[in-house]
Amino acid sequence: MEVTENDNIILNQFRGKTNTTVDQIRRAVEKLDYYEDADDDELDTAAQRIYDKLQIVNSEYLQWFELLLACVFAVIGYMAPIWLLYFQVKMRQLEMEDEVMQYQTIIMMLMRIERVNVEMILEWLERYSNIFKPQITKCVNNYESGAWEALEAMKEDVSYTPLIRIIESLQAAVEKIPIKDAFDELDSERDYYQERRKESNERLIKRQGMIGKVIGFAPMVTLFVGYLIIPLVFIGLTSMSSSFTQMTSTTTM
Repeated sequence: MEVTENDNIILNQFRGKTNTTVDQIRRAVEKLDYYEDADDDELDTAAQRIYDKLQIVNSEYLQWFELLLACVFAVIGYMAPIWLLYFQVKMRQLEMEDEVMQYQTIIMMLMRIERVNVEMILEWLERYSNIFKPQITKCVNNYESGAWEALEAMKEDVSYTPLIRIIESLQAAVEKIPIKDAFDELDSERDYYQERRKESNERLIKRQGMIGKVIGFAPMVTLFVGYLIIPLVFIGLTSMSSSFTQMTSTTTM
């Protein structure tokens, strides 16, 4: 550690000076307190060691692949929050679809029970809600002041179309239409969303399978290209260049 610290002192003095010689480093080493009692051999060894380190330091430069990696990581770091938001939006859409399908199941069970009204349905939906819980809770709290107005305010707070259809059906049920008649199309809508979700899951599984195949074959392709194709191309270009040089020299002679 002490030797390294003293080497760094000399390296900082000559850093960036490409014309530095071993003798200059040796004279600088002699001035250090650490080498005050050192003999000539120790000074020569230290000077040569520091000179070798200095050559490595001065020969270091920014390579093209380092700049490329910096650009790639910069783009990834810049786009990562946006990609994360896209992912969260996609996951939230799936969660909203699952929750609305859960609402449809609850309504299908309740609408065939006698003496079930819209307020009871809203209370049951509130119990099993997660994403839309604030809107449903607000609607339940404002229901006594006006059922239609509370449902209309809830419809304005919600932007998810399937849930808006449920709210409109609840508004129809408020207008003295039987709940069973208000949700007469609920079975077909639920089947439609189930089929669409099934198709979406199949596409997702297929896409993941393709990505898995690409990742699985990537090492083999990299090995094949890196150890076979690129060396053959390099050897071919080198042979062509040497042959062209010989032909040129022969023609000149």
